[in-house]
Amino acid sequence: MLYFIFIALSLILLAGFIALTQYESSHGVRFFAPQRASFDGAIERAQFIIEHVDLAAFIQEELRRASTNVGHEVVTLSLQAVRSVERLLTRLVRHLRTKNESANVPHESTREFVRTLSDFKDTLKTNYPATPEIE
Repeated sequence: MLYFIFIALSLILLAGFIALTQYESSHGVRFFAPQRASFDGAIERAQFIIEHVDLAAFIQEELRRASTNVGHEVVTLSLQAVRSVERLLTRLVRHLRTKNESANVPHESTREFVRTLSDFKDTLKTNYPATPEIE
């Protein structure tokens, strides 16, 4: 039953098309002239492209261009990732260096008594040589 509906619909559309073309040719009038003209132009352009353009070469060139663009984007993103890791590592090294340098700097005591005792110990070490251990 479904086939009969499609066959009947096709016959009705064919009859309508024939009637419309006969009416337009006998009266010299075109229905929807601007829309039909733009549609005819689009069809002519498509037909010209199909007849004159080498689609295999066109597709190959477009794929080559697209792969070049994708490769460029991948390299750019990887370079940005490497630079961000480099910045993080540079900050870490700078932080560790400043931390170690501040730990190696001798802290001076603010008390005068402790400073005097340290100086006295240093002079004792320089004036008297270390005694060897006796076994």
